[in-house]
Amino acid sequence: MLRSVVILCLVLSGSNCLAGNVCEKASNEFDEAVSVYKKQGGSAFMARVLKNGPLEKDTRSLSQAQTLNQIEQFFGPIEGASILSVMELGSKSCYIIGILEYKNGPAFAVANYYSGSMGVGATSMFFQTEPEKILPKQFLVQ
Repeated sequence: MLRSVVILCLVLSGSNCLAGNVCEKASNEFDEAVSVYKKQGGSAFMARVLKNGPLEKDTRSLSQAQTLNQIEQFFGPIEGASILSVMELGSKSCYIIGILEYKNGPAFAVANYYSGSMGVGATSMFFQTEPEKILPKQFLVQ
């Protein structure tokens, strides 16, 4: 049955059908991580972003919460977030650019989510307050 669904999916939607599913899951994971961030702070956000990925317990990756703490010192508390761009990178990987909206300004997050044996989790994430250092030119100039 699953094989029939996959074949039908590929015929109707092209080869990116399964990757789209990864991006949908990755977007949901990012949104959930933002909800955790608003309630529990930057450390909980990073733990949620990395959940189910190979870096889930990696202290170096979890320490990126310090960057979020620095951003909050200047921009205030997080108020919301949006996903600006989602790009499929093969059948198991999804690249997300998001904006974190703080009380006094934005920061941008870039994450690569991967569908592995534990589920969908981030394999990398970094932050930047300057949009020209992170966003593709088509976002900034028309």
